[in-house]
Amino acid sequence: MNPPKLRIFPPERLYADFNWQVWAVGWLAVCKAVLWLAYEPNLAESLLKLLGYKYTIGLLPLIVFGIGVWNLRKWAVWGIAAVAVADLIFFVTNPQTLNVFFISSEVRLFAYALTLVAFVVYGPLGDVLILLALPAIRKHLKMN
Repeated sequence: MNPPKLRIFPPERLYADFNWQVWAVGWLAVCKAVLWLAYEPNLAESLLKLLGYKYTIGLLPLIVFGIGVWNLRKWAVWGIAAVAVADLIFFVTNPQTLNVFFISSEVRLFAYALTLVAFVVYGPLGDVLILLALPAIRKHLKMN
């Protein structure tokens, strides 16, 4: 029996009964892969290069694994877990790079909200959320 075809945007991900953790982790992975391109932090050049290499190397795997998760592929779940763990290891071994997520603004509430979004979307908090959702996703995959 051939496995179903891998689709970039499977329509099942928008159905009401589609597992929300699968949907959220797929979107988080895709957003984590590309949204860093829209942000220009004010950091030392050496840190910017380090982060540039990190995000460039992670771009393709995050997109592929995010789409794979939407398509309910077990290899994608393991892949996204590996990328999240590697990302967390990167931030633990390079704690100075965490400064990239702190956004300053004259409006404090706005700055706090954007900082939280940055930590979730392309920062270590997003990796933690991905890892926390994996048991539910694995359970969902076993049922299908």
